[in-house]
Amino acid sequence: MAMTMQLKLFFGRLRRRSEREEEEMMTEPPTISSCEHSTTSCERSVATTSSTCSTVLSSSSILQRIDSSDAIKSEGTTSDCPSCWLCLEEGSDTSGKPLIRNCSCRGTSGYAHISCIVHYAEHKGRQGYGSSNHNFNNVCRYFKFCPNCNQEYQNDVQCDLSKAMVSFVERKLHDGTPRASYLRIVALVDRLFVLSAGSNNAGTSEGQVICSKLMFLMDGMDSVMKARTYYALGCFYSSSGSLKKSKAYLETARNLLQDADDDSDSSVRDIADIEIKLNCSNASSGDVDSLQSRYEETLAKSGRETTLTI
Repeated sequence: MAMTMQLKLFFGRLRRRSEREEEEMMTEPPTISSCEHSTTSCERSVATTSSTCSTVLSSSSILQRIDSSDAIKSEGTTSDCPSCWLCLEEGSDTSGKPLIRNCSCRGTSGYAHISCIVHYAEHKGRQGYGSSNHNFNNVCRYFKFCPNCNQEYQNDVQCDLSKAMVSFVERKLHDGTPRASYLRIVALVDRLFVLSAGSNNAGTSEGQVICSKLMFLMDGMDSVMKARTYYALGCFYSSSGSLKKSKAYLETARNLLQDADDDSDSSVRDIADIEIKLNCSNASSGDVDSLQSRYEETLAKSGRETTLTI
């Protein structure tokens, strides 16, 4: 009997212990869940760290781009320097001559080396001379006009290019044809006009040589070209102080233009300008009112308000 009671008590304690262990196992979180929770926390931590690093890197990249942009802007002063629009080089050419610009181009555009302009004009001149339509204007145009703004070159650039045009025509276009002779006359006349407008006597000897060449070539000219040649001769001798010669050549030019009955704008303008020069040469120093009246009459004939144009 006593043995039976002891066995019952033993098995009762054993069952209660087992139940208590089961309850404890039910109340404690499983080990696997704890590991998963730990892994999730780690992943969140890594994601936060990665996001922070990405933000820092992104900010750094922006700062680098801003710094680079500022560097480009600060260095832009060198790229904003003018360069030759033909060879794209900055500064002087191989012979030491600087960039020039005497036209209507503005900003950093239009600058070029005189040697580059001459090379370009000669190239275009050869193309124009060899074309089927024989457009003489295209042969000489690029020696006289900027191809970017279409403004006629001025001052020293005009002087240098008019001389280069004579050299080009005489060196390269001497095939003995009438058009070659015509182009030579055009180049010489243009050069003489440029020399006449000069403010010094440096081109006097060159102008006299050109006058001799033109007089030799006079026989093969038509009346309009003869008139323009005489006009150029008159302007040159007027600028060099030979007023008597100047008046004679200007009168001959005017008469030829009037007889030619050429109504083109250039001929009308030339007649008006010749009249102005002749009226000025005929006026005495005390005849200011008469000179002013003649001047205004001549301008009215030409349809202009002033002889000074831009």
